[in-house]
Amino acid sequence: MKIVPTRIEEQINRVDPTRALAIGIASALTALWCGYRLIWLNYTATTLSSIGWSPVSLVFPFVLWGVIGVVAAIAAVGFLHRYAKRTETESRS
Repeated sequence: MKIVPTRIEEQINRVDPTRALAIGIASALTALWCGYRLIWLNYTATTLSSIGWSPVSLVFPFVLWGVIGVVAAIAAVGFLHRYAKRTETESRS
């Protein structure tokens, strides 16, 4: 199953494998950070609603961190796959 679209994968394949590893790790950390932020936003919304305040103001940050997290996860998969493909071809040689 391909997660990364073909046009983006063509662009990723132009990147040096060592640099792809660094970008992939940074993107994966960004995706994890976004997941952490979403958990805390959910906790904050639950806490605010339990004391009678409306958590509607947290919708924008929830969508923002969700989109950033999804984009970072797709980039991490693409770049780490690029690095793994390079090491796979080297081990065959």
